[in-house]
Amino acid sequence: MADVTTTVIVPVELGDLPDGSALYGYAHPDTRRVLVVGGEEAAQQPGIRLLGRLEPSDEDRSDGDPGVELVARRGGTSGDLDFWWQGLPCRAEPYALSSDLFSRNSGLLETAALQKSGVIICGCGSVGSLAALELARSGVGRFLLIDPDLLAIENLCRHQCGLADVGRRKVLAVADRIRQINPKAQVFTEHLALEQLDPAVVAQFCEANADTLMLACADSRRADRHASRLAAVLSLPFLAIGLWERAFAGEIFYSHPGEPMPCYGCAFEGLAGELTAKAEPGRRFYSNETELEKLHFQPGIAIDIAYVTEIGLKLALDLLNRNNPAHVPRLLGQLSQYTLVCNSNDTQLGGERAEIFSHPLQVTTSIQVGYGKGCPPCRLQQ
Repeated sequence: MADVTTTVIVPVELGDLPDGSALYGYAHPDTRRVLVVGGEEAAQQPGIRLLGRLEPSDEDRSDGDPGVELVARRGGTSGDLDFWWQGLPCRAEPYALSSDLFSRNSGLLETAALQKSGVIICGCGSVGSLAALELARSGVGRFLLIDPDLLAIENLCRHQCGLADVGRRKVLAVADRIRQINPKAQVFTEHLALEQLDPAVVAQFCEANADTLMLACADSRRADRHASRLAAVLSLPFLAIGLWERAFAGEIFYSHPGEPMPCYGCAFEGLAGELTAKAEPGRRFYSNETELEKLHFQPGIAIDIAYVTEIGLKLALDLLNRNNPAHVPRLLGQLSQYTLVCNSNDTQLGGERAEIFSHPLQVTTSIQVGYGKGCPPCRLQQ
């Protein structure tokens, strides 16, 4: 006969909650699995619901209470918890969030250090939302999300959020997705552009982190320059990830205070011709939804955006771990400061600029950038 016992997956810290605590989590009747996330502190998780409560050992079991599906009960003097789901005994399967969540990263990333690290994500659109979730999965524990926009229905084919988030602030929608991956992640949100944000807010966020990365994912070079200047003032590593029209190609730029390096503004002062022709007012047309009717091309698709972004995120992990002697760099030291990534070199997608690439999926390593004239961020780093 098939085993029909319900399995309750519970955090090892559950027994530390006081008697009478409400228990929140997710129930899956079709698989007879119940995941308990925690007490009242877990109540803000998206989609979470009240499952039941924690009872002391001397109380009568609440088998007959229709409002209580899950009962956790202390087992006498041992303090172990016993569980009942809808009045029937359950099998308990404990988990330790801090270790089990990132157990598959063991030996690949130093997740204990990453959990103390922070990332400032400027722009929570197609690139920024993907970056936030991938870094959360990698173990980054603190986030400052900055974006002034709301999620529109036309964003969904490229964004990490869904229909339920349409009309919400992007920063809040992405924050919820981060917490679904790691409920213990500290996520701070600012619903405005970085240029409008008091720099003291960013500085305060950095003070609590062992390492902090400034990650620019907005829709214009102007915004990236501002992020780069602020990163220089705060002595932060900086990374910008962006896409060209139709996402036929993308660009990645990084700098860090560990050695003298030209800043983002210098990079685009020195580059000429086709590489800077797209610079203003914006180059990431895939996210500029309000201007679509003025464009002669369509935004990039999610797969193309993801290819460029994932390469950039390998650099993000290297930058966060650059002072960790046990970390094996994936791309830092291999890619030039300014790197182009090609999805397609077909002129039907990229026009004449696609011809600068010799083959699809090409990652350049030859473009060199230098210092600009009297650049304040560079003077700070030299």
